[in-house]
Amino acid sequence: MPSSRPNIIPTVIYIVRQLKPRSILDVGVGFGKWGHLFREYTDILEAEHDPARYDKKNWQIRIDGIEGHTPYLTPMHTYLYDKIHVGDATIVIKTLPNYDLIFLGDIIEHFDKNAGLQLLNEVAGRANQAVVVSTPKYETAQEDLCGNELERHRSLWSETDFKLAGFTQVKTFGHTLMAVRVRPGLPKLDFNLVDLAGEDIPKLRQVGAEIRKLIPRGIKFVLVDEEQIRKTSRLENATPFLEKDGQYWGAPENDSTAIREIERMRQDNAQFIVFISSTFWWLDHYKQFQQHLRSHYLCVREDEHLVAFNLRAMPLAPGN
Repeated sequence: MPSSRPNIIPTVIYIVRQLKPRSILDVGVGFGKWGHLFREYTDILEAEHDPARYDKKNWQIRIDGIEGHTPYLTPMHTYLYDKIHVGDATIVIKTLPNYDLIFLGDIIEHFDKNAGLQLLNEVAGRANQAVVVSTPKYETAQEDLCGNELERHRSLWSETDFKLAGFTQVKTFGHTLMAVRVRPGLPKLDFNLVDLAGEDIPKLRQVGAEIRKLIPRGIKFVLVDEEQIRKTSRLENATPFLEKDGQYWGAPENDSTAIREIERMRQDNAQFIVFISSTFWWLDHYKQFQQHLRSHYLCVREDEHLVAFNLRAMPLAPGN
C-alpha cells in the first residue's frame, strides 16, 4: 500500500526534532504522509516563532522524495515536497546530492536483499546526519497492490541485517522494526518518546514523583521534559524550557540560546533545572550548555532517571 503503520510516527518526528535537519529525502513517498509530517514539524512548527514560515514561499527546509509509481503522485505532493524524483530508488539515489536526513519508511522490504543492501549503502554515503529505516518485523506475504507490482514484499529484515549494514540503533515497535544509522561524530538519537503510549507511562509518573521529592512545591524550577510530564505530574512549580509567556517554546537553536535563557530564568527566581531521561540527549547535543551548567552550578542528582542542578549553589571543588 502507499501507506504504512502509524505506530512509529511519534518517534520519527521526535528524531526530526533532535536532528533539526535542513534537508530531508523521503524514499518511497507513497501517499505523502511523511512529507506532510516532515513539513509540519519543521517549517510549519517554526511559524509559531516566525509566522511568515507558514507561507510556502518562506519555507526553509528542503524536502525531496523518490517514488517509483507515478499514479501515486497528486497535487498534494507537489505542494508539500520541493521535488519528487520518479524511478527506481537504487538508481535515482546515485544522481542526488547529500541530505541531512534520509528516511526510508516501509520501503526496504520491497527490494530483494542484495538490492536493499545496495540502497542502504548508497543512502548512508549521502546522509549528512542520519538514515532512518522502518520495515515490518514479521513476514506479511504482501503481493501487488493498487495496480503496482512494486508493492510486493521481496525481503524480510532483521536486527542482525541492519547491524551488519552499519546501523547502530535498532528497536522494535510492535510489528515494526526501526533502524538508525547516525553519521560518525554525532550523538546517538533517543527513541524514548514513543514509549509514552505504552509501558513507560508508570515509569514517567514515578519520575514526576521523584521530582516532587527533590524539589519542594513552593520552589520554582526549570523542567526539561519536552512537555512529556509537566502538565500531568502535578508539577505546578515547573517552568518549561525553552519558555515564552509560560508556554513551552521548543528546543534551543544553539548553545548560546540555551545559556542565555537559563540565565534569564535564574534571574527570574528559578532555583533548579531538571532533565528527565528522555531529554538527556540535550546534554550531549548542547555541549557548551552542559559545560556551563557543570562549571557554574552544583549537580544535586545524576542517575538513570534525572539530572538536576541547583542554580543557587556553586559546584564542589575537585576532591570534595
